[in-house]
Parts: sequence; structure tokens; C-alpha cells
Amino acid sequence: MATGTTPDTHTDLIPTIDRPALTVTQPDKIASLLEVLGTIDQMSERLGEDRSGDLGGGGGGKATGGKSGSQAKLPSPRDLAIANLPVAAVMQEKLTKKIEQEVHKLQRQIRTNPSASTPGSAHKLNKLFAKIRRLNSLLGEILEASFDVLRRIFIRVFIDEQPIL
Repeated sequence: MATGTTPDTHTDLIPTIDRPALTVTQPDKIASLLEVLGTIDQMSERLGEDRSGDLGGGGGGKATGGKSGSQAKLPSPRDLAIANLPVAAVMQEKLTKKIEQEVHKLQRQIRTNPSASTPGSAHKLNKLFAKIRRLNSLLGEILEASFDVLRRIFIRVFIDEQPIL
């Protein structure tokens, strides 16, 4: 090996690039500090408003608003279904039937639990019983509920087809 070329005996210094020193200055008065904070606020507001370059899937085709071409705004099937809601007694009956079906399904799952001695089965049974208790309490609320509450639950379960719990 040649002398002076090993890492231990290397004596040449690598030239470094001079970097400009960053200086931080304090504002003279509180008023100037508030002005600086105000300009920072304005900059963040301007940057936050323009989302046209966003490539996310949230925009969709409805971002422009208004009418597109000759198509007028037609009510959605959900809006039509909400407009044609049945009377309170019918909604109450349908919700009661749906909740009772759900409770029956949960009771069937409890009866068909394969083995109570497997790890985690007690937790699963506890969860199933908790759901049954919540459904029964919801059933009681429906029987005493006002029309507005009944209407919201009916829309959620039958029109939006969301789970009861």
C-alpha cells in the first residue's frame, strides 16, 4: 500500500462548501410581531383555499355544481323515499319487526356457539348478549319515541340500509 492513502493515515482535507449562516432576528416591537403573524395567517389561508391540484378521490364530478348540459337536478332515490315515508304506526311496526329479527339471529348465534371452553368464547358471548340488550332497549325507545326520532331511525335502517347497531 502506498503511504498516506489508508483511512488511518489520510492527511488530505476535503474542501467543504461554505454555507450561508442563517440569522434569526427578533422583531422590534409587539406590533411588528403581530404583523408578521398576520401575514403568515394570510399566506396559510391562501394556500389552503386552492384545492384544484388535489388528486384525491373526494372531488368527483359534482365539484363544479350547477347544471351540466341539459340535465336538470333530479331528486335522488333516497330523497324520493324520504318524501314518501309511511305513517308513524307503520314505521314503528317495521322497525319492531326488524329489531326482533336481529335479536332472533343473535340468539341463534348464542345457541350455536361451538364450545364454551375455547379461549375468547366468553368474550364473544358477552358481546352477543350486550347487542341483544342494546337492541331490546332500542325497541323500548322506539315504542315511546316521537315521530322525529322514529323517522330518523327508519331512514337509517330501511332507506340507507345501515345496520341497526
